[in-house]
Amino acid sequence: MSPDFDELIGTDLDPEERERLLRAHRLMVAAGPPPELPPSLAELRPPPPPDAEVIPFWNRRRNAAVALLAAAVAAIAFGAGYLTGHSKSGAKFSEGTIVMRGTVADPDASGSIELGAKDPAGNWPMRVRVSNLAKLPKDGYYTLWLTKKGRAVAPCGSFLARGGEHPTEVHFSVAYKRSEYDGWVVTEQTRGHRKPGPVLLKTEKTV
Repeated sequence: MSPDFDELIGTDLDPEERERLLRAHRLMVAAGPPPELPPSLAELRPPPPPDAEVIPFWNRRRNAAVALLAAAVAAIAFGAGYLTGHSKSGAKFSEGTIVMRGTVADPDASGSIELGAKDPAGNWPMRVRVSNLAKLPKDGYYTLWLTKKGRAVAPCGSFLARGGEHPTEVHFSVAYKRSEYDGWVVTEQTRGHRKPGPVLLKTEKTV
């Protein structure tokens, strides 16, 4: 038996509101109570949470050992690459070393040129080291030239020096045929002047 509508909501409602609620009440009474839950569903229980994964202590030690081994292998590989690169760099200039001496213009200057073998394109590298060259003004620089009959004719590259006894090292690569020249010189240049300037260093032996 359904409860009386007036007992549920009282009699002091607005007529329109009472009519709206009465229609909803009648629909609920006509629909009847909801069906009972089947026993098979009532007995169902939610599945238990999965057990936490336990990593044995031995596995943790093994993982740490693997990580340390990987780091060691990486370090060894880096060291091997470093040594290989440096040994190749040292072997790169294996065609001989030529000494340079200071001229009357700068008798304290000294230097050397290490020569390398030609690359597949025909360029040959040089490692140039100079000492006791002065630090030039803002518009000055030094240039290394190949010589023919003692005269500077083919520029190999330009560089700056720190001054004092600080050595300066520069690397150049040129495509000239060495057989066409007889030595090298270093000149002091001023920006805007293309002709060779005063010779400060020259080689003691020919190419």
